[in-house]
Amino acid sequence: MDIVKIIIYLYIIFFVVAGLNHFYNPTFYDSMVPSFIPYPRLVHQFTGLLEIIIPLFLLTKWRKEAAIIMILFLIAIYGANLYVWVNKLPYGKTVFTNTQHLIRFFIQVGYIWLTYVIYRYDK
Repeated sequence: MDIVKIIIYLYIIFFVVAGLNHFYNPTFYDSMVPSFIPYPRLVHQFTGLLEIIIPLFLLTKWRKEAAIIMILFLIAIYGANLYVWVNKLPYGKTVFTNTQHLIRFFIQVGYIWLTYVIYRYDK
């Protein structure tokens, strides 16, 4: 098995666990949904459901389409992180410094890059 295939499996496991966490630890995500969006818990649980479903399609013949959708999804959900940063809200019980938010931004860019690597994978 080549390294990209292993990365794909680890990627899927990571996002499935992250998606499930929206249901196991919902209060962590409640404050991340911008206040102008109604039904914040329903919104972040729907987001969690997408975090579970979209990566699973990376194992199908629709891998390239799933990777494009995942890239768009990762860009869109970063808006919640930006909302937390601008409004100085906590992640759970921790309020990040600007440096920590910047690191979080680069982690998100890393997820997007990794998804692009998966998109380009041809085996």
